[in-house]
Amino acid sequence: MINRALFSRKPKIPIVFVPGLFGSMSDVILPGTGNWHFGLAGIVYQPFIKMLERMGYKEGEDLFIAYYDWRKPIESNAKHYLLPVIEEAKGKTASKKVNIISHSMGGLVSRAYVQSKLYHNDVDQLIMIATPNAGSAPNFSFWTGGEMPDTDDTSVNLVHIYMKVYLWLLSQLHPQNPIEAIHSHFPSLGDIVPSRLYENYIIEHSYSNIMQWKPYSKLKTKNPFLDHLNEKQYTLSERGIRLCIIAGIGISTVQRLEVTKDKKHDKQWVDGRVVRTIKTESGDGNATASSVCILKGDQYILPGTHNEILLKSESILRKKLWTDRNEGEDYSSLTWNEYIVLCWSGEGELLIQKDDSCEVTVYQDNIVYGFGYAFILGKSMSGIKVYYHANQDSELKCRVSRFKVEDFMIHRRLNKKEQIQII
Repeated sequence: MINRALFSRKPKIPIVFVPGLFGSMSDVILPGTGNWHFGLAGIVYQPFIKMLERMGYKEGEDLFIAYYDWRKPIESNAKHYLLPVIEEAKGKTASKKVNIISHSMGGLVSRAYVQSKLYHNDVDQLIMIATPNAGSAPNFSFWTGGEMPDTDDTSVNLVHIYMKVYLWLLSQLHPQNPIEAIHSHFPSLGDIVPSRLYENYIIEHSYSNIMQWKPYSKLKTKNPFLDHLNEKQYTLSERGIRLCIIAGIGISTVQRLEVTKDKKHDKQWVDGRVVRTIKTESGDGNATASSVCILKGDQYILPGTHNEILLKSESILRKKLWTDRNEGEDYSSLTWNEYIVLCWSGEGELLIQKDDSCEVTVYQDNIVYGFGYAFILGKSMSGIKVYYHANQDSELKCRVSRFKVEDFMIHRRLNKKEQIQII
């Protein structure tokens, strides 16, 4: 008889999990939101944490979460947020090393630490899931113009939804120069635009209507952070860090951008105004597989979205972490077909009503400066009604985004206790 105990080992090296962009929230980012937590991204990350717990890990004992201020430069987050959590993990477990599991931007925060002079020779494995190691084309559009043309997404893209919400909030707080506000208050976005190793991605329409590639060397928008990391990627192997890279495919993903010279917007769109996106199926909806897989290491390709592959990576993680094999769970309920996103400013509150048969998840919060937001995710939005109730005489500005429906604005002056239907 085979002794199965010989083939299953209790985890010995603690895990530090580093979430992606918009995956951390606290008073540091938005006053009034409390201590560090996943925020709206909890709908994605809480099931992943539960999956790790089924493998035998326990948060606070041998599983630690490195939340960080995703607005700040990535190098700063590596120093001020990731490094202290690694030290905490080593101190509580008496382990000399940790295994890092990172998602999306979290992988770049992790690389910024392990490839830096701050590194303490304390990482055994670096597992990166959906990390855009060469950058991401949509972020060029958001960074240079504060928006991206309608991409006609075929699936719900939470990252793009969160991006629209946060950039809208910045534009309301800094209406005179929203692009300067992005660069000042959201510098990490510039750390994830395409780098030199990203394939040519800008197609320029000249004034004579000629289309041609605009090479990286000719762009004003560059990524010195990623260029430096990728030029020095050999430090990963020199330092004995075992890499595992997991990418997603099969989801329509923005790969290239068409831009046009526009004298009216030249100061805003310094490399040309983005007018159209070109997509590939070789990506997860946010990061192309080629960007994720520019590093040498054990590489795995999974079908699924940027967030779905977190849970689909379970068997890979079990193999890498050498944990007991327990029966997995069905996460099909985490797939959403439609969404409604509302952002508003005004002295009032949003009231959301739904039929009993309408199965949706609602996230709603009022935040500082008279701003609020609501996310409604589900299989279908039929049976949803949304009202706005004014608590006092005030002006309402509300932006409404719906899946495969053009965004629209509601701008009205309301009297105290007046209520209007938005949807």
